[in-house]
Amino acid sequence: MQPIGSSSTQPADTAGSPRSGRTALWGTVIGLAVLVVIFAVALIQAANANSLLGWILAGIALGWLMLAVWALTMVRRAAAFGREQVRQAQEQFQAQHGRAPATTAGEGRSLRDEKLAHGMQVILVQSTVVKEQLSAPEPDPEQIRRALETIDMTAANGLRSLKDSGTPVSGTVVD
Repeated sequence: MQPIGSSSTQPADTAGSPRSGRTALWGTVIGLAVLVVIFAVALIQAANANSLLGWILAGIALGWLMLAVWALTMVRRAAAFGREQVRQAQEQFQAQHGRAPATTAGEGRSLRDEKLAHGMQVILVQSTVVKEQLSAPEPDPEQIRRALETIDMTAANGLRSLKDSGTPVSGTVVD
């Protein structure tokens, strides 16, 4: 129950909360205790009265007690099995979707690091082209423009690979 004016919209007892777990435990303990008391009373009454009906009622009470213990055991086993299945599924998911080992790159470097290194090399080559064209007696403005465009695309791709966006910049790369 929430007080009036509470900003919380979540109920106090959720299925996975420790409080609901304790409630279920106490319900189980009380239920089994009631069945044990019923069996004990039926057994005592059957022994005192020494009647067939008393022994039949004691047998029925014992049957219900045994059924409750069996059900409790099965529920506990199912819960343990479910916990194990969830743990295995989480481990399998982490193994499949975790960072892959760097088997394609040398000396422990990841593929992303190799791509970034290649991008830096392209930028260095294109900056050399720009420097040569600017120092030439008659610079070619088209070649300078293409080199600067390649530098821009390569730098943008490098930044995107660091941000893991995955979509490269479109354009023509000039080597």
